Amino acid sequence: MSPNVADLPHYWASLPADSPLKGQYAPPEVPQASYWLPLAAVAVGVLLLVGGSLAGLLVVAGAGTWGVLAHRSAQQVEAKRTAWESSHVCLACTGTF
Repeated sequence: MSPNVADLPHYWASLPADSPLKGQYAPPEVPQASYWLPLAAVAVGVLLLVGGSLAGLLVVAGAGTWGVLAHRSAQQVEAKRTAWESSHVCLACTGTF
């Protein structure tokens, strides 16, 4: 590897805290994916179904969809984080690849 190329995570970590590049090269934010609320909604939907209400079916379907969307969002963020971790920065032109 060229001496003008550095691993982006190491370069970012070596920047001073007040560097304007610190924000530009920062890693993607990692939101906290919580599955407790969709899981609780599924439980409520099941209780409604057991109680004889067909609205429980809608609640279970909605909660399942919510859980799937939360999982996909977490996967996308993880893919961005993995791409950032394997990126490089050109020290001559400050471009990333």
